[in-house]
Amino acid sequence: MNYFETLEKKRNHVMFYSDKKVDRELVEQALYKAWKTTPSKNNAMAYQALVWGPDKQEEKNKIYSLCTKSHKAAEERAVAKGLNTRIQDEPNPFYYHIKDNQYLITIHGRKSTPNKFYQEQVELGHFYDQAHDTENIIDSVSVEIGLFQGNLGYYLLEQGLDISYNSTFSRFIEDWHKLGLNVEQRPISMISIGYAKRYRKAELAKHGKLEWDKKPDMKDIVKFV
Repeated sequence: MNYFETLEKKRNHVMFYSDKKVDRELVEQALYKAWKTTPSKNNAMAYQALVWGPDKQEEKNKIYSLCTKSHKAAEERAVAKGLNTRIQDEPNPFYYHIKDNQYLITIHGRKSTPNKFYQEQVELGHFYDQAHDTENIIDSVSVEIGLFQGNLGYYLLEQGLDISYNSTFSRFIEDWHKLGLNVEQRPISMISIGYAKRYRKAELAKHGKLEWDKKPDMKDIVKFV
């Protein structure tokens, strides 16, 4: 399949992964390709991908708890506004893929070291020294992370693997540290990897809600000016 066919036919959000083992080499190859092909402003790549493998289940369970904590907070706000009538007792099953996977990759900001060209331009006053200013450049870094994650997702799908993205979790690094997750920088996004047991589409179809879950029309998203 070509690029479009791979993304259109194989990219489906996973609710539950199977127990089938994932060859670490497949993940490493996809990560290498994403690192190699993703553009970055001045080649700074001010982010870092942390890979939590099959031997890091305890850590993945903790990350999962940060996702459900964030979702519960959203439910509490909805109840306070009268938009919801109750807070679910059970965690939202759409987050199970965060702990029920072979590999989980969390992507964080990174204090980058300027390369020789970049450093020269900083010294000449042409570039802003952003290497140690991760908070102020978080928007541009987030764009680059989106590019990296999109490329990585494609390369993983190309290897026959399944993936799911997630952006609902606590971004306060203090919450991660309280659970013993010693990450160095603020978390921004994550992607789970494995072989799917059940997709989100199947779950929605089971409840007759698949047609509800549609993208906006292209004309509302893309406009030629």
